[in-house]
Amino acid sequence: MKDLTFVDADAHVEECEEIWNFMDPEYQPRRPVAVTLDQAPGRGNLNAFWLIDGKALPQPVGSGASFLGTPTSCTLSSRQKSFSRGSQELSDIAARLGDMDKMGIDIQVIFPTLFNGHLTDDPHLEAALAKSYNSWMAEACGKASDRLKWNAVMPLRAPEEAAKEARRAKGLGAVGVMVYGTAGEKLLNHPSLDPFYAALLETRLPLCVHVGWSFPPLNQACDNPYAALTVSFALPYLMGFFAVVDGVLDRFPGLRAGFFEGGSEWVPFWVDRMDQYYEIVTKLGWGPLPKQAPSRYLQDGNLYLTCEAEDRLLPQTLALWGEDRVMLSSDMPHAEQRDNAKDELQRRGDLAESTKRKILVDNALRFYDLG
Repeated sequence: MKDLTFVDADAHVEECEEIWNFMDPEYQPRRPVAVTLDQAPGRGNLNAFWLIDGKALPQPVGSGASFLGTPTSCTLSSRQKSFSRGSQELSDIAARLGDMDKMGIDIQVIFPTLFNGHLTDDPHLEAALAKSYNSWMAEACGKASDRLKWNAVMPLRAPEEAAKEARRAKGLGAVGVMVYGTAGEKLLNHPSLDPFYAALLETRLPLCVHVGWSFPPLNQACDNPYAALTVSFALPYLMGFFAVVDGVLDRFPGLRAGFFEGGSEWVPFWVDRMDQYYEIVTKLGWGPLPKQAPSRYLQDGNLYLTCEAEDRLLPQTLALWGEDRVMLSSDMPHAEQRDNAKDELQRRGDLAESTKRKILVDNALRFYDLG
């Protein structure tokens, strides 16, 4: 293997309609359909959407608002991004690799985009969509498997199916499994999810908790993109960290878990807050509680995190979290377009060169067991 300079721990695909070709026959009549409108009042440059069981996603206005760049026929993705549609969709692998070369990315681990939103109230349809996505991603990334890696989507609202899908995804070549901060209205430490976590230990796949619109009550409280991205998109991620520390790691101590696209500056506040209440609840004799204070789990070596290159509190987070378990992502090809994340991190004067190397390469190789 050549000397790597950047292993992108979190990039994305903007889904295309071919992803649904692998759906089970019984669900094919309900496969998502991409719709594009020349004139779409209130949608701005999100003038395309997926029609899933009669509902439109993304929905930038009204209760339950969300913001996505898929389907790529929308003006945002087709005209206002620097990446071609084929690169965004992974339908043109050569174009994607060319864009990675321009950004200095050696290896990219790819997450979904559409699944960031709440697709359907039917957990079985959700599982069918996840399985089809995973099959398509295995085929697409298999065309450049030395550089394109992928995380499988897990249908957590159907835990037994999620356990089976984790095992299947391992066989397909997934390097991790992606979930959001909640399983619908359940926290990630709910006992019904234990078969799924047992499957992760069996397959040695890491758990990747990503930001997303996974908690319905928060979704319904937000009616515009700013509220949706700030509140209902981000807060379930913090709920996910709480739940993994509050029970999951005690029941499955060998599990590797990572937290993606939430930056790193929440860590000093959130971990300190959890430690404070852990001490208070312990003194009051209220239970149940995790076996140790939340900050102690950061010392065990199984928790990883992605930062943003510009995070001002990154040195403080590294001191608390550990510099051997923080990674960097490009978020390519999303609207943020952090094209210079690698260069920006390398220009920082408050990090040692050895620390930068860990964040850019070594930690992601270890987390995803890429060798």
